[in-house]
Amino acid sequence: MALSADVIGILRSKAARDWPDDFEMQRHLIQHQTEAAEKMSFYLDKLDLENSVTKGCMTKALEEWPGDFEMQVHVFEGQMEAASSFFEFEHAAMPSETLERIKLKAFSEWTGDFEMMLHVLRGQVSAWEELHA
Repeated sequence: MALSADVIGILRSKAARDWPDDFEMQRHLIQHQTEAAEKMSFYLDKLDLENSVTKGCMTKALEEWPGDFEMQVHVFEGQMEAASSFFEFEHAAMPSETLERIKLKAFSEWTGDFEMMLHVLRGQVSAWEELHA
């Protein structure tokens, strides 16, 4: 996907500002940011942003890292992976009602941050396992 001249200009300006007189770093930053910008453009164009999970993950990435496409990709992909793991998480030994309460609490305490939801879920399950060993 080709980026607009405006985006390329912004990337070049940022690279020159961040790394004056270090042309290797400018090139590195421009290459990596360009690849990430193309990836974000693909995601925005092809993914279902009507889906509340996808939309939430995208919004978090864009709002937390405006203008830093590498970090946007990192946050978006990390949030999507965590959301999938969170919603698919099962535990054979734990009563389903207990697991559901843990998930609901994590979801309400960390709305919009699936990585933290998953972290809380895993921590609570680990503690439950120790208490019921």
